[in-house]
Amino acid sequence: MKRAKKFPKASILGVAAVSTLFTACDLINDLIPADPNPGDPHVQISSSSHFVPASSSAILPTSSFNQPSAFQTWRGPDGYQRIETGHSTDTETAGYWYSFADDVDGGMSRVVWPVPEGDEYDSGSLQPIVDYCKGLCGTASLNKGTMTYNPFAGVAFNLAGEDSRGNIVAADVSDMDGVCISYASETTMTIEMIFDDATNSRIGYANPAVTIPKSLAGTTKTYSWSNFKQPSWYKGDYKISGTEGAKRLVALRFKLQASMGDYRFNITEIGKNGACTGVPANLDIIGPVDPIVIDPPDTIPPGPAPENNFETWFGYQGYAQINTGYDNGSLTSGYWFSYGDDVDGGQSRIVWPVPQGNEYSDDALDPIIEHCNGLCGTAVLDKGVLTYNPYVGVGFNLAGETKNGEADIVDASSIGGICISYTSTAAPTLEMGLGEALDAAIGYAQPAVALPKSTTGVTKFIPWSNFKQPSWYKGDLQLTGEQAAKHLANIKFRIQAHPGQYDFNIQAVGPFNGGTCAPNANVLP
Repeated sequence: MKRAKKFPKASILGVAAVSTLFTACDLINDLIPADPNPGDPHVQISSSSHFVPASSSAILPTSSFNQPSAFQTWRGPDGYQRIETGHSTDTETAGYWYSFADDVDGGMSRVVWPVPEGDEYDSGSLQPIVDYCKGLCGTASLNKGTMTYNPFAGVAFNLAGEDSRGNIVAADVSDMDGVCISYASETTMTIEMIFDDATNSRIGYANPAVTIPKSLAGTTKTYSWSNFKQPSWYKGDYKISGTEGAKRLVALRFKLQASMGDYRFNITEIGKNGACTGVPANLDIIGPVDPIVIDPPDTIPPGPAPENNFETWFGYQGYAQINTGYDNGSLTSGYWFSYGDDVDGGQSRIVWPVPQGNEYSDDALDPIIEHCNGLCGTAVLDKGVLTYNPYVGVGFNLAGETKNGEADIVDASSIGGICISYTSTAAPTLEMGLGEALDAAIGYAQPAVALPKSTTGVTKFIPWSNFKQPSWYKGDLQLTGEQAAKHLANIKFRIQAHPGQYDFNIQAVGPFNGGTCAPNANVLP
């Protein structure tokens, strides 16, 4: 997903307010390179960046919003993804963390997060990462691709952000007298000063920087602006000292550049010179990196499929049961159910738009499906005594129930995966339930796939191979999505986020092989 900038919450909510109709059309070791090349445009940011200057004309003069020594020390355990830089424009777009990499230079590097990103305002939000890491942690997975020098990736934040027209604003941060950082990293990092495009280009992307050492146990470092130097390979006429650069600063970047491999990092504190207190930084919470998986095109269903009897379910048709083709004879397969975090100490619930129940069951969801042209509701998330983010979800059994009332197991390999059409104001997760015994055996680390939030509607075709166990799982029983499909009990649509209210509507569900989610569905939110 490409995004050029981080939009303020007001803008996001405004878009959501006018984009409520979902139709079928929506388917829709060193700062210096290994081979020094002063012309390399390292200032370019990867597709996961926010606030990247598109042209020099988009950068305004130093912000007039500056306040003396207004930078507030950011500490990860406080739980905020945004740094109060004290120099933000009225749009309040400064200080948000974002990632960058070398893809525009031909590299294939990326920052891999330990938990899925995304919150109620932005599917690319790093708030879940900050919550999990008590800082900003991840893995720089470095792959040079076609580059001739060491690959790189990292994280950054902007000092002033944007003005009301979306122009990037520089800030005079001389009053900070430098920067301090508490962190841990498996390789050296550089802290780089980023300016507007014209200045970056004029100095051949030889931006003033400091190199901070590798530290596995965590450390705290402090640097004055005068410590920031342009690299020794730079021979250009236009020189910028760190002290001068602080007067026109757009962003600070924290870059990991090394030989190809995976390098964990955790930034737990950022402040002005001398303000850091030494917040501990832990690397052990970061799991191994999963291999890159390319999703199939969202708008093109797969071609000829192996034989299966799973029929695509469309909410607008009003049926409460999905014909999975795997019923065990109990006629209990495919019925939607809901669940929550109450068994773990949470107090979350789903609020339905109309009362549930029919003549056979008080828990039946038929009225909701008829009302919503899908399965819709509001996830009201409340942590209770939980120490992690609360959750609720809905799901359905593939084969139905056994005589003991437990979810039966079936080999669902033939359907190849799942297609789904939905709206959700929080980024949901699609999980594979494997039955109580196997779920418990793997510590409830079921294979799953993260979905994006969408207020206007989105359709996804997801093969079993895309379902992965979470990176935190270190158990001996490792399962791929394909293996899990041979022992499948149910599919669950789970919303887990910060306490709050999140709307959702599931409008179509079908098989990956032969499914027809959304293309011809007259679906309403």
